[in-house]
Amino acid sequence: MKKLYFNGDFVPMTGEGDTFEALLVADDGTIAFTGSLEEARAQAEDAEEIDLNGACLMPGLIDPHSHISGCTQYIVAADLNGAADFDEIVERLAAFAEQRGIGEDGVIMGVSYDQNSLAEHEHPNRHVLDRVSETIPVIAVHASSHMVVANTKLLELAGITAETPDPEGARYGREADGTPDGYCEEPGAMWPVFAVIQPRQKMDMDVMIGEMQDIYLENGITTCQEGATTADFAALFCGLANKGLLKMDVVSYPMYGEDVDKILADHEPFVSQDYTGHFRIGGLKMFFDGSPQGRTAWMTEPYTPGDEGEGYCGYGTMTDKAAYDFMRKAIDGNHQLLAHTNGDAAADQYLRVYKRALEDSPNPDKASLHPVMIHCQTARRDQYEQMAEINMIPSIFASHIWYWADVHLKNFGPVRGGRVSACHDALECGLPFTFHTDTPVLRPNFFEAVWCAAKRVTKGGAQLDENQKISVYEGLKAITVNGAFQYGELDRKGTLEAGKLADFCIVEKNPLKIELDEVRNLRVLETVKEGETVWTRK
Repeated sequence: MKKLYFNGDFVPMTGEGDTFEALLVADDGTIAFTGSLEEARAQAEDAEEIDLNGACLMPGLIDPHSHISGCTQYIVAADLNGAADFDEIVERLAAFAEQRGIGEDGVIMGVSYDQNSLAEHEHPNRHVLDRVSETIPVIAVHASSHMVVANTKLLELAGITAETPDPEGARYGREADGTPDGYCEEPGAMWPVFAVIQPRQKMDMDVMIGEMQDIYLENGITTCQEGATTADFAALFCGLANKGLLKMDVVSYPMYGEDVDKILADHEPFVSQDYTGHFRIGGLKMFFDGSPQGRTAWMTEPYTPGDEGEGYCGYGTMTDKAAYDFMRKAIDGNHQLLAHTNGDAAADQYLRVYKRALEDSPNPDKASLHPVMIHCQTARRDQYEQMAEINMIPSIFASHIWYWADVHLKNFGPVRGGRVSACHDALECGLPFTFHTDTPVLRPNFFEAVWCAAKRVTKGGAQLDENQKISVYEGLKAITVNGAFQYGELDRKGTLEAGKLADFCIVEKNPLKIELDEVRNLRVLETVKEGETVWTRK
């Protein structure tokens, strides 16, 4: 049935200041008309009329990078965010295990601890987690998701011993005699641990996927991402799509380290710009470094001195040759490439190698692939300029400004630390930058991300480089228009225009008409996907 929305603020994102009186949704889930209420009624006299009562209707928000599969942690893991010390970590994990009745065939998992906020100012180790259980595997996942800590039992089940070498681009923490202390840094070291715990979690994804999607939908998001897809998760999401269990669009990127050729071949119907059951495979994903707050991001200039010693710059995760080979696989196959890149040295490697792979590739359409640099925490002005030259899109983790920039100031000093998430440089370079929250690292509150980029104030109250501020409208473009452009879907998403999908969210207030500090806490009242309400605030 046709639907006519009226009596509210409309923010179509077609230009700053653009608006209209009414929006008409067609029977096929597209926008049939935007304009005056009188003309909308004339076009569809039989439409269901929906009174917005002064609320704001704007395009559905588009998540340009996250890991929807990781949202399981909000359901099956203890929340360690804000824990004051090791004792509180142990208390929260033990309480969670007791509440869930977790036995020796299960796993006790906690997420989002941050050593920077702990009284001990260091990561817990296996001995700390052994206090939770010596017979059940226990794991604590860092807030960045770039490091985990395992108890002794979990190390034993994963086969990680004193003789286990550090994987390339990753490492294990060790005690004086070489025995692993439980700390596992970066994916190569973490994978053996997750290989043990995932089968023990016994998750019914057909049941959980609804709650996982609601984490996005309650934030007005109508398109999200599975941003580092394993073979198992590729099969899982294709299955969910075929069962009709997806109510929002999900774009998947098989990751480096997997047999991506087999994933693409096994799920060939989903390798497309078109969705099947709200799912498609959009390209490939790779990693160049780690986390700036975890001091594993790869920098051209050293971190402030710490346990690593003078001159420590973090490290990369792969050789130029390995990066080149994977990039050629992406470019030659006409696949968009996403690359995790936090430090400026990692960004240098990405740009340098991608330029060479782009030049060498015979793909006639290679210039239109729009590769993406994910995170861009310390990207320099000259790197943004290079991105523009090769049609690369920066997807900026702007929420770092509030959540971790106090740590960046400590790790990098006032100049480099004050410049994190340099959105205005990206704007001046003419780049269609996007924002992400890397869910489940943070819940996907994109209005908060816009607030962070516009205000640039840390949790500790420090004002970062004000020259990098952007306006609220420019921030909204990052999560609507530019998000659609990144996915190659601007012809059907990102703005409220006739002919595009009726993907939109209804927000309690117009973000362009309120004080900046109100933007952060804007509440979504309803989320609509292709004309159908898929989430509503109760």
